[in-house]
Amino acid sequence: MSLHRRPGWTLPNGHLVRSNAEVALCDYLSEMNFAHTHWEGNFEIPIGTDQLRLFTPSITLTDLKKDGCIIVIQAIDGVTPGSGLRRMQAFCKTYSHDYFLIVIARRPLHHRVPEDAYHRLFPLEDFLPLLQFLRGLQT
Repeated sequence: MSLHRRPGWTLPNGHLVRSNAEVALCDYLSEMNFAHTHWEGNFEIPIGTDQLRLFTPSITLTDLKKDGCIIVIQAIDGVTPGSGLRRMQAFCKTYSHDYFLIVIARRPLHHRVPEDAYHRLFPLEDFLPLLQFLRGLQT
């Protein structure tokens, strides 16, 4: 495996990624000609009483929207404390009128991702359902 495939490295297409799941997603979106950026947009979201946390989605699609909402994609590798689920839940609650959050995770994790932490959930192992969804938005 070459060094550019390690998390936190810049890919040959110039995109900076921070996880292997994000690498796979970036490669696929690029191959399918979906323009996107990484780690753009920082959102302060409420977590608990009088607490704000930063949420920065992994990927933002730049040329495609869902019902007028900007599509952001978060690739997750786990659902343990600190994995960002609470931030995704707060993001959906706070920004659903402007943003559509897609979560990509391994199938065994799907039942552990709360339904209020995403708008759509797709498998990491098979990007075809994601492709079909995104192609459906293009028509």
